[in-house]
Amino acid sequence: MRVPRIHTITPLSETQTAALDDKGIKHIRDVLRLNVGHQVILFNGDGYDYHGEITELHKRNVLIQIQDKILVECESPLHLHLLQPLCRSDKMDWCLQKATELGVNSITPFISSRVNLNLPHNKIDKKITHWQSVIHSACEQCGRARVPEINAPIEYQTLIASLPEDACKIIANPYADENSDTEMPLNRDRVICAVGPEGGFSPEEIEFSQQHGFNSQRLGPRILRLETAVVSLLTITQSHCGDLN
Repeated sequence: MRVPRIHTITPLSETQTAALDDKGIKHIRDVLRLNVGHQVILFNGDGYDYHGEITELHKRNVLIQIQDKILVECESPLHLHLLQPLCRSDKMDWCLQKATELGVNSITPFISSRVNLNLPHNKIDKKITHWQSVIHSACEQCGRARVPEINAPIEYQTLIASLPEDACKIIANPYADENSDTEMPLNRDRVICAVGPEGGFSPEEIEFSQQHGFNSQRLGPRILRLETAVVSLLTITQSHCGDLN
């Protein structure tokens, strides 16, 4: 049986007894239904897996005796930043999950002219907390011990203007001239990928992005859905510059 991995915000160190936070307690008791004596793996984003055993299990308190600390070496050499349009909850969660599995380091949701979603300001913090939970669960599943950062939503043009100039920047553009596509450079270690909303980028947004150093990338001859485009562009990028080669 596979030993379950559990994300926690608790500081961890080798040979300590760790008291889990409320989320970890709920996961162990209500989801996994583990008992005293079960082996678990904890991680908190510092790059290590902490192997341990449940020594106490109560309604509001779970203790893990950590026995070993192991460096997890599954991160891509490529620092990958995804610019992800806001979309409805189920689709957004799916994109965040797959982006985490494909090795992104950071994700910035954006609002552009064709994003048909209104996110009230007073609900942003709650939404970010939910997105973080989705990312944590994806890390638990795929074995990552570094947790991707999820940023607050931002207007697209403000976001583009704030990006570093030295990164390789790629924007998914189904209408790009296939004969003028720029080959992805193999010697870059930092890539920013932008995928448009369900209605696509406007011509003005494409032009603005190109003015700020973005190269257009066609993803084949067909128009892809948002979630398909996210997976396709990240996979292509990791294949050229990362660890899927």
